[in-house]
Amino acid sequence: MDMESQLREEGYSESEAREIVRRAAELQGAQGGRVNQSVLEESAAEVGIGREWIQEATRQIRAERAAATQHRQRLIYAGIAAAVLLALLLLSSYSALTRAKTRVEAARAQWENVLQRRFDLIPNLVKLTREYAAHEKEVFDTLTDARARFDRARTLEEKEAADAQLREALPRLLALVESNPQLRASELYVRLQDELSGTENRAAVERRRYTQAVADYNRIARSFPTVLVRPLLGFDARKPNFQAAPEAEKAPQI
Repeated sequence: MDMESQLREEGYSESEAREIVRRAAELQGAQGGRVNQSVLEESAAEVGIGREWIQEATRQIRAERAAATQHRQRLIYAGIAAAVLLALLLLSSYSALTRAKTRVEAARAQWENVLQRRFDLIPNLVKLTREYAAHEKEVFDTLTDARARFDRARTLEEKEAADAQLREALPRLLALVESNPQLRASELYVRLQDELSGTENRAAVERRRYTQAVADYNRIARSFPTVLVRPLLGFDARKPNFQAAPEAEKAPQI
């Protein structure tokens, strides 16, 4: 049996067996021995390679094999560590973005609820005022149209546009009230006045809370390292906010 066959029986691959024979020949040659290069792949004994060089070459191949195995293991461990870190980052970012998104949605819902409550008061206000100033049809139509526009709105921006229309019409309605002492003294009007004023104050508070929640979400979405994994999680890069008209922060005095 030639040396390569013997090495293969010992568990070395064909390429490793050939490499052992080749390297053993080189080792022996380095010590002054002569080896016929044309027959290196034949039996080691036939080409005159000493057993000690075969053993040395075998030791080197084993060392290289062990080093290659350790290198693969290090790569595997590094890959596992990277996967764990990525998973932790994804989990942390998902949790932070989810909490921020929930706060935005909750603040928006509260704001819209207050706006809805304010518009729900409009029909009673229009009905009561019309009894004393039926000739001011344009004012009442504007208020009624603003409420209908609010009911049709599907986005917060559309609801704010309807609210702006309401705010534009309210001062004209207030002028009617001021010119009618009997209407100002009406118990129903006083009650409506209290409810509407309270709703206006709440709307201003909820608007600020919504704006702050949006700012917090956008800050988290842009922060490092969340900004790196946010697209993988499917979250928006930013939540849109808008600049309300300056007068929107002031409740109309009724």
